[in-house]
Amino acid sequence: MKKVLISAIIRGNIMENTHTKQSQSFEDIAKRTAFSFFLFSLVLAGLLMLSWYVLVPQLTHVEVNGSVRGLQELKSYKAGLEAQITRMEDERGTFLLPVDNDVYVRLKLMKESRLHFERFRSDLLHIMKNIVPDQKNAVKLQSFVFDTENNITEIRGEVRNVGPRSMTVLAQFVEQLHALPTVFDVETSRYTREESSEYGFYSPFVLRLTMNNAKN
Repeated sequence: MKKVLISAIIRGNIMENTHTKQSQSFEDIAKRTAFSFFLFSLVLAGLLMLSWYVLVPQLTHVEVNGSVRGLQELKSYKAGLEAQITRMEDERGTFLLPVDNDVYVRLKLMKESRLHFERFRSDLLHIMKNIVPDQKNAVKLQSFVFDTENNITEIRGEVRNVGPRSMTVLAQFVEQLHALPTVFDVETSRYTREESSEYGFYSPFVLRLTMNNAKN
């Protein structure tokens, strides 16, 4: 019985000493690492503050239209741009005309007439240049009037530099004009041949051309 009691007492003393040593070990570790944790926290906080004031602005600020803007400024700038775009689209809408609007129809006809005129003018210059292969200045224009409202073109000029053949060349000129797809009819003045001391024989003319409709 005494042996058992002594063994229990010894075992209790050993466990108490072990628990005491473990408690002292944790306290020593906590004391030794407390300053390290404090220093680490201080350095981390410093780095975070430094990145917030130095690194973050560099990453979140951009240059727009010559000015450096942050996130909030960019949001305001975007809202302003969207409002400006909406206003400009509304203003543009006031200039757009429906297809059946009279003004739109007139503008469309004016455009078609201009294209029609440009086509005729190009054909006319081609005929003038090639009516006499060996003479590029056989036809000389003095006036050219295009009446878009009545679809009439009036041409005044002379056929010269071809000698006594001026009337024949004039007839060929009128014939080729009448053959153009943009021309419906040609009214001519009386063919005559006159003579000038400056450039010899010539044939003046006045041509009144009725043009085909621009859609044809």
